[in-house]
Amino acid sequence: MGGVTEGLANLRDMQRAHAERRISDLFDDPDRAQAFSVRLGDMIFDYSKTNIDAAARAHLFALADAAGVAEKRAAMFAGAQINETEGRAVLHTALRNLDGFPVDVAGKDVMPGVLHTLDRMRRFAEEIRASDITDIVNIGIGGSDLGPAMAVEALAPYHDGPRCHFVSNVDGAHIADTLRNLDARRTLIIVASKTFTTIETMTNARTARAWVLDQGGDPKAQFVALSSAEDKTAEFGIPSKRVFGFEDWVGGRYSVWGPIGLSLMIAIGPKAFDAFLRGAQAMDRHFQAAEWAENMPVCLALVGLWHHQVCGYATRAVLPY
Repeated sequence: MGGVTEGLANLRDMQRAHAERRISDLFDDPDRAQAFSVRLGDMIFDYSKTNIDAAARAHLFALADAAGVAEKRAAMFAGAQINETEGRAVLHTALRNLDGFPVDVAGKDVMPGVLHTLDRMRRFAEEIRASDITDIVNIGIGGSDLGPAMAVEALAPYHDGPRCHFVSNVDGAHIADTLRNLDARRTLIIVASKTFTTIETMTNARTARAWVLDQGGDPKAQFVALSSAEDKTAEFGIPSKRVFGFEDWVGGRYSVWGPIGLSLMIAIGPKAFDAFLRGAQAMDRHFQAAEWAENMPVCLALVGLWHHQVCGYATRAVLPY
């Protein structure tokens, strides 16, 4: 089926040949729903309601082979610098490698450090959950806000710790509205910024520190930093024992699995957070081992490629109902 360019051309020809076909016509095959879905544990990815037939799917799998997906997957898990723009490894998978299998970056196993930080997070979370802290305010932006905010909301039924609030907007109204009804002496402020120089985050952090001081609180006891810039966190007044760092191979959008997920860990508890990581680790192993036809992440990606690169659909809708 040729290389990537030829493979895409063949797929576009196939799509054009069936452009008038209705998805419902494909269900003349009574086994389609089962044949065009992938299961892993309690999860199911059903792509039977797409205009992909067996021939197109075979070409999509061949395209994955031609593009070297298996080789690139192995390189990612091995710690290779697959982030070519920044010359970095991409190892969010290491953050949920609870079994500690060695992961080398530039000849050094990063797992001892990952597991040590995770253990520090567990002890700190238990300490906060046993204290009189009632509220947590996570100050961050981008991946330092969206990931934990999403996970905290998604796992709300499992909350048995302090309430979580998230501030990302540099507009002072956001943090003012968030802090208005909180007790400063019973609130933990989490400042999430790898460099501790992000303008929006640090502006809000300074506002929160002034609020704590004005209400008789102690910033040294009520602030925690999720950052790798210990010189900057020290200047801000946060003790090193309340700083949780992470490496540059943790991309922001994937960072909820590590220290950026501290608010979630405090909300649901370390045991539930470990279960959260175990679930992700199970998907990692599935992604590494499953054949394309049974590989949920690969099938999801290829359906997306079909819609965007082959069919030319410019947008994707996510419709909770």
